[in-house]
Amino acid sequence: MKFYNVHTAIEWLNQQTNDISRVGIDKIRVAVNYVGNPEKDLPAIHITGTNGKGSTTAFLRDLLLSQGLTVGSFTSPHIMRFNERIMMNGEPISDQDLIEVIEQMVEVNTYMETTPYGKLVFFELYTVMMLLYFRKMQPDVCLIEVGIGGENDCTNVIDAQLAVLTTIGLDHADKLGDTKEEVAHEKAGIIKPFARVVTGLIEPGPLAVIEQRVEAMHAHIDRFNVEYGITDIFNHFEQGSTFNLWQKNIPADETQQNNFVVSMLGLHQIQNASVALQAFINWMDIIERPIDWVVAKPALQQTKWIARMERIYNEPLVYIDGAHNVAGLTALRQLVQEHLPHYQLTILYAGLSTKNQLAQLPLLLSFEPHELLLTEFNHPHAMTVDNFQELIDQVPKIDTQYVHVERNWQQFIDEYLLSHQTNTNQLLVITGSLYFVSEIRQYFAQNVK
Repeated sequence: MKFYNVHTAIEWLNQQTNDISRVGIDKIRVAVNYVGNPEKDLPAIHITGTNGKGSTTAFLRDLLLSQGLTVGSFTSPHIMRFNERIMMNGEPISDQDLIEVIEQMVEVNTYMETTPYGKLVFFELYTVMMLLYFRKMQPDVCLIEVGIGGENDCTNVIDAQLAVLTTIGLDHADKLGDTKEEVAHEKAGIIKPFARVVTGLIEPGPLAVIEQRVEAMHAHIDRFNVEYGITDIFNHFEQGSTFNLWQKNIPADETQQNNFVVSMLGLHQIQNASVALQAFINWMDIIERPIDWVVAKPALQQTKWIARMERIYNEPLVYIDGAHNVAGLTALRQLVQEHLPHYQLTILYAGLSTKNQLAQLPLLLSFEPHELLLTEFNHPHAMTVDNFQELIDQVPKIDTQYVHVERNWQQFIDEYLLSHQTNTNQLLVITGSLYFVSEIRQYFAQNVK
């Protein structure tokens, strides 16, 4: 099958369905074997975690690029265009290359229908496409972010020399488990024999699970606040933060590890940056290349990641952030309180019914906003305003003067921007599902001047 434009190619991807549930990664192994095992010999860093994967990947990508390496990256979901999922050197895959790999998927799915597993769907397809593209491009290093979990994720067909586990929290309980230890067990499944491992700030219980996997795989681990950490954090408010990185057995007077700057806001982004730095140091050691800190430090400072506390409007001030679970909302609340404390806060929020929205509503209230609006958006699993109204009715003593549902978020945004354009103390934070934030960002790009 030939596709004459990228839209019809992506439409074909989205139409691929399969009633046979996938368990484990044997199905993906069959698919990659059919196309000649493009995952073999890929120099790869595998990245998982409940929160922080995308930002950590962005920091790490820019650090590696600063050293003259070619870098492939695979992330999800996309915000503006599907092409963002697969990148080379920070640039999305071209429409032409994307069409080419999707056309290969047509042949793959024709073959897969002859197997007991049936067709590849959605993320399975994306994973095989990414592997084929990286085999063609031959980057010096591939940054591969898991979809969900780790051990049973499609991406776990790769044999990564370095595994990064950013955080462990409760999310996707139906797939990963009801405890943080169960989640850690699933995510630790990306750790391969004799690999190196970098972990972010993880509680003792789930960290012990990861350490057991490390020992079983004869791997080497660098743990946040054990083998490395951060000190001397200074908040520059809307300009970001500075911090120092310490490493076990590295003399404190070695200034090359000092005075890092991150422009992305929040303590959690400093922690993400430190995880990326430790992974960067490990990778450069693996490939036996010295680090040029003169160019690495500015690269870290310049790192941006769309839809993660991204300012999209100035007067009035509007930020978007894909805080889609309890950990994300907790980090966002701390960020707003520390970096933007002097503004009158309005929150516009939408989420998925697959998340525990009853737990997240009190978190949103704890921001103490001037106004909290709960809305709906175009997604098959999106919470409706009626769903949100039911939640509001379940929480006692909610002041519905400032908490209410909003059916038409487009109209609300237009009216908010118009009525507050001369108010310098106003702050609108739009948050929730990344799918919702994606719609918001596209709306601003196309309709807001």
